[in-house]
Amino acid sequence: MATLEAFPTAERDAFTSACRRYGLIAADFSVWDMTEKQVRLVSVLRPETGTLMHYAAGSRDSWSTKFEHDLAIRVFGDAPE
Repeated sequence: MATLEAFPTAERDAFTSACRRYGLIAADFSVWDMTEKQVRLVSVLRPETGTLMHYAAGSRDSWSTKFEHDLAIRVFGDAPE
């Protein structure tokens, strides 16, 4: 199991940028990669709200884009004031 620090730079940067665009910081979340044989599964937890989402990450799919969509629709709650 790898944490965000071990992710490729482009993925870390996309995640961090998405957080900033919605008034959050990467430290607001716990992110880990639960890669199995065929499927890469990235899990994102916001401890403050208890919201946990899992994103499948394939060669054509960007998990960070799906994460940003969830930020936009406030799946993880609002940014702190």
